[in-house]
Amino acid sequence: MQIAVIGADTKIGQMIVNSAEALKIRTVSVVSSYISLKGDGKLVVKDYQDLKLSDFDGCHVIVDAVSFLDITRYSTDLLPLWTELEILKNTDISLLCLGSSAFLYTDKSKKRFVFDESDVVINDEQQKVDRLCVNAYKRLSTCSNVKWGIFSPPLFLDDHSIGSGNYMLSDSVLPVNVNGTSRISVNDFVKATIDILKQGIKTHDVMSVCQF
Repeated sequence: MQIAVIGADTKIGQMIVNSAEALKIRTVSVVSSYISLKGDGKLVVKDYQDLKLSDFDGCHVIVDAVSFLDITRYSTDLLPLWTELEILKNTDISLLCLGSSAFLYTDKSKKRFVFDESDVVINDEQQKVDRLCVNAYKRLSTCSNVKWGIFSPPLFLDDHSIGSGNYMLSDSVLPVNVNGTSRISVNDFVKATIDILKQGIKTHDVMSVCQF
């Protein structure tokens, strides 16, 4: 398998590259400006809007680690995601977006997003980010000619904990562990992302994960 990682210079992007290569998965690191990277695979340095299908020759999956996770860096119409969808039309390359808990559902009836629940809004800035993510997801969900999937962290993505290595994958409903919390460490989120890549992406579907 060969994967490309959009945003390989971000913390999560770099961790995915390193973890994939440790498992003998070939990588292409895609960044918008040159930076020293540890990956052994091909390096593509381009403004994301200038990417072309030929940049992903030999790739089976593109992992987008920036469009949702760093959504405030871009105006609504300039997310890397829109360029990716355009160049991947009717191809066999799958797109895995690392998403947001904002557009996970609150229960199995799947009628309300987490974003719609006032008791999970942390602050005004988070509300802005969540609204952008929800709007981008709604636009993405209308795309049927690309094999896309989304893998979203739970409510809290813990950047400080080492993680336990124990996590459970779930569908698009916000996962909560036996302690009543919805969290995962960045380390375990990356490990779970690699698991998704190995298992295969569920096309036009959203998955999530939570720490045991």
